[in-house]
Amino acid sequence: MSACVTEISDQVGGGHHSDTKAMVSAARKINELIGFENYGVPYCLTAEVEALGASVNLGDNLIEPRVTRYNDEPLEAIMENYSLVDVTTGRMGVVLEAIRELRNSHVPVIGNVSGHISTATSVVDPLEMFKMLRREPERVAGFLAFVNDYLIRYTLEMVRAGADVISISDPTATGEILGPRNFQKFAVPYYQKIIKALHKEGIPIILHICGNASNIVESLNEVKANAVSFDSIVNMKIARAGIKTGLMGNVSTQLLHTGERAKIVGITRNVLHSEVDIVAPACGLSMATSISNLKTMTDYVKEGSYH
Repeated sequence: MSACVTEISDQVGGGHHSDTKAMVSAARKINELIGFENYGVPYCLTAEVEALGASVNLGDNLIEPRVTRYNDEPLEAIMENYSLVDVTTGRMGVVLEAIRELRNSHVPVIGNVSGHISTATSVVDPLEMFKMLRREPERVAGFLAFVNDYLIRYTLEMVRAGADVISISDPTATGEILGPRNFQKFAVPYYQKIIKALHKEGIPIILHICGNASNIVESLNEVKANAVSFDSIVNMKIARAGIKTGLMGNVSTQLLHTGERAKIVGITRNVLHSEVDIVAPACGLSMATSISNLKTMTDYVKEGSYH
């Protein structure tokens, strides 16, 4: 969940998606000015899809990066043509260099990465991907395995660069889109593989799932993430009763964007009373979200007056 909102990117001067110096500066400002207790990079989920043949517009200080053209090659051609992608070059290389510069002994460095389903449906047209999921499930499974192995290589490089935590965001892998059965088949085994590879290196994992995840809670327990992050639609008291690992979230991003201070404090208090382990925005923030609104949330948590 990137907090590189417009007020931060304006101070950095832009370039925070493609320039190491700007990326590092933004991470430090987010920590210092907003109060997030980490350095998290990058600020989008497009560096990994760009390297697999999708075209990306990097946006500006008002608009986030976005995919503008999907890779229209057959899945088999993508797997063949991009099997040797060097995950240490291009914008992924910029991210790795930023992690190296940010590594330190007191502020955790988080490597942010897109999950395999969101990556796959950003490389390939998602409508086509979901059609294939129904008609040719084994073909899609092979492609998802290819993407997941690619992400494992990338995240292990993040660890070598100095990342203390890996945060996997998979907004397309919702229980609403996939359904419990497909989530169990096309999400769980892949999460288990990447998490196992990173746990072997001693790295804790955050997994973020968008939408209403109430129908996939048991499946999420199987992936063995150190914390699971939920969208604002999820009742965190119910989630706390079902999730057997750390719980993260889920302050409404709409409220953080447009809400009054008292309402932000109230929702943050409710989240804390739901026994979450990490208070955080529920999903991706609007670029127009103010530093002051975000700081209202972080200050309230740090003041400890909610007990």
